[in-house]
Amino acid sequence: MRANIRFTLTALLWAVVLLEAYAVIARSQTSAGNNQRSARKGKTAQPAETNVDLIGNGTAGRISKWTGAATLGDSVISEDKFGRIGMGTTTPTSKLTVQGMIETTLGGIKFPDGTVQTTATLSGGVTVPFLLNGDVFAAPVLKVTNLSGVGAEVTGGLGGKTGLVVVGGQNLGNPAGTGISASGGAGLGPGGIGGIGMFVSGGTSELNTGGLGLFVLRGTRKDQNPAFDGYAGYFSGNVQITGNLAKGGGSFKIDHPLDPENKFLYHSFIESPDMMNIYNGNITTDASGEAVVELPSYFEALNRDFRYQLSVIGTFAQAIVAEEISNNRFTIKTSAPGVKVSWQVTGVRRDAYANKHRIPVEELKTENERGHYLYPELFNQPDEKSIEWAHHPELMQRMKEQREQTKPKPQGGNQ
Repeated sequence: MRANIRFTLTALLWAVVLLEAYAVIARSQTSAGNNQRSARKGKTAQPAETNVDLIGNGTAGRISKWTGAATLGDSVISEDKFGRIGMGTTTPTSKLTVQGMIETTLGGIKFPDGTVQTTATLSGGVTVPFLLNGDVFAAPVLKVTNLSGVGAEVTGGLGGKTGLVVVGGQNLGNPAGTGISASGGAGLGPGGIGGIGMFVSGGTSELNTGGLGLFVLRGTRKDQNPAFDGYAGYFSGNVQITGNLAKGGGSFKIDHPLDPENKFLYHSFIESPDMMNIYNGNITTDASGEAVVELPSYFEALNRDFRYQLSVIGTFAQAIVAEEISNNRFTIKTSAPGVKVSWQVTGVRRDAYANKHRIPVEELKTENERGHYLYPELFNQPDEKSIEWAHHPELMQRMKEQREQTKPKPQGGNQ
């Protein structure tokens, strides 16, 4: 029943707005045709006994309308050279792009014909998404709150069509608009837990690989200078990952200890072909030249394949591992008493997760991936040679076209 209500509301909303849009266009075109016929006679479309010269003008790409008894001007409807219709905007980015909001009331949504849809209780400004050839375009903001359930639900059409495409508003200054802004609901009361800001789940597959939960591309500058690339993701706070993390490189980034106001300091991660843990410390041998190093109580449960390094500090002496690790301890012996020794022990993880998800050191690319690169620009290859294009060619092409459409327009002149 709830799904039927959502379908009915959405279908009615789209149908009414689209019919109204095309009705306005038809009326405008009819008026323009009558005007042109009258203009050729040097008169406006007035009754026969009236002889009034036509005044006013229009803008290329804008549909004209009567702004007075004998005056022509621009309507809010435009059409670009690609046949895209815009209502309230001169830069449509879809078959039909509408700029503005449908009025909402306490009882529901008020449609352009004055009727009110009260099937669901809604609040907030609503901009209707338009479904054309299976693609959905929402502009500029979709804000729907259902007081008793899901606020908005969008499903892509058959043929793998996108469920929702959202583009942030352009800005001649800095910054441009945000594509999607999401906040979890407030957890009210003593036991209230804050809601998830955005929940994303990849699609399942019957016979092939499941879909990505989230695919994010960094923003680039028009001249493709990588020094000005944006982050593909920015997290302010702790991040937890329950699976493996693959990366091209990594580092910490902190305010520089010697000049925190003006500099950053980076240190690269330590890499290893093994899933390795490192333990180290300093210890001084006793009067007999022995010292017992105590390791954490979980050491042997977590690690295998132990390796040792010893360095003598402050004197010439020899140091050896006299007894290897047993019961989470090992013994160091030096050729002289009272010798300070710096020690390091490594182990390879053998916990349940590591044993189940051992990271391969070398891996062949799949047939689909061969000839493609994680970093094609480093091999003087175009973007189409990236692994992302190998995995998701249609998505990457659509995102490339979308970027082209949303590039800032030059100031001045006709757009």
